[in-house]
Amino acid sequence: MAQLLEIKTRIRSVDSTLKITRAMKMIATARLAKARERYNRVRPVYKRLETMASRLLLLAGSYRYPMWQGKGGDKVLLVVLGTDKGFCGGYNLRLFSFVEEMLEKYGRDNTFILPIGQKARDYYAAYPRRVDRTRDLQLNWEKDLFNQSRNLFRDLAAPFLSGEYGKVCLVYNKFQSILTQQPVAMQLLPLKPPKAQMDDSEGQIEYIFEPGRKEILETLTETYLILSVQQALIELETGEYGARMTAMDGANRNGEKLTKKLKIQFQRARQEAITRQITEIIGGAETLRRERDE
Repeated sequence: MAQLLEIKTRIRSVDSTLKITRAMKMIATARLAKARERYNRVRPVYKRLETMASRLLLLAGSYRYPMWQGKGGDKVLLVVLGTDKGFCGGYNLRLFSFVEEMLEKYGRDNTFILPIGQKARDYYAAYPRRVDRTRDLQLNWEKDLFNQSRNLFRDLAAPFLSGEYGKVCLVYNKFQSILTQQPVAMQLLPLKPPKAQMDDSEGQIEYIFEPGRKEILETLTETYLILSVQQALIELETGEYGARMTAMDGANRNGEKLTKKLKIQFQRARQEAITRQITEIIGGAETLRRERDE
């Protein structure tokens, strides 16, 4: 009887956990749909602006915007974009493993880490060259993400322009699909030179800049860099919900398998108890019959 009560308690415990994981999967699925809608809406704008920035940089001539060249030597700042919450499988651990590879690449003595997100802050709490922002970034996906991205970009641009760092990289999980998020390191500052080359016909076009070449290049470059930060944050959000939905789906399947296994064990234990009781009753009745015959 004690074994039956123990198995029944475990079944109730697993069922209660399944209610939580199913609810978390439903929430992650709903938020993933919103995040993918935001991702699909912003990505074409980002790609178009990237093309425009590449063309204008080719037309920059001798002018050099401070964002295009670093003066901080070999010092590298890695901005690690982690999540605020867990229950998303190996999403953060894959990112942290990739950061270790980046530390070996650039050298630990010259590499500083700025963790964004509670999980990243906890993981790098004891890192000797950790950098803390004067104001913590609390992402609110329901509010204006562009302004949040602009504030983060300006916090990153200030030490770069002052020469404190020679390179600033965003390290995050790039969203590829619901099941796949690939850790990447995107060099934010200095802005990489454009890979595209103008053809002969485009090179002969005389562009008119209003109010001026310098003003347009600076404004467009800053807007492009802010959108680069926003794109990374959106991919962080989309990948997090995709990973959480996948993790909760796996937890649901494992929980259902465990429940089924426990129910089989319960039925077997119940049958054994019933068989044992019947055997005891038959044995007792046989003993009484023999005593009466004697």
